[in-house]
Amino acid sequence: NSNVFSGVAISGDTLYVPAGSVEAYENADVWKNFRAIERLTQTIISVVGASSGQVYFRGQTLHVDSPVAERISVYSITGTLLYQMEKAAGEMDLAINPTGQVLIVRGSSGWVRKIKN
Repeated sequence: NSNVFSGVAISGDTLYVPAGSVEAYENADVWKNFRAIERLTQTIISVVGASSGQVYFRGQTLHVDSPVAERISVYSITGTLLYQMEKAAGEMDLAINPTGQVLIVRGSSGWVRKIKN
């Protein structure tokens, strides 16, 4: 409803919406008040393991959010290790350019995500 964001300052936030929906959100009451509305280009193909690891793209940035410190490994669909890093608990961004590629992202705590930008 029109009060859904009551008390929330949305004018400084970015809203990520499904590809093809940007114009609809830009013209919709309440939603149009976001500072920026950008298309979400990720496609999560499959999820394995604990639901605690979240992985998605913000443009060309791979965003990883996990509540625990762990090693993050990013593989090509053929199994080639592309990136590996240790991260603290919380969020982390990695600037990569995998447009059109399927990536496999694995957290050492046991979760795996297959994702395409």
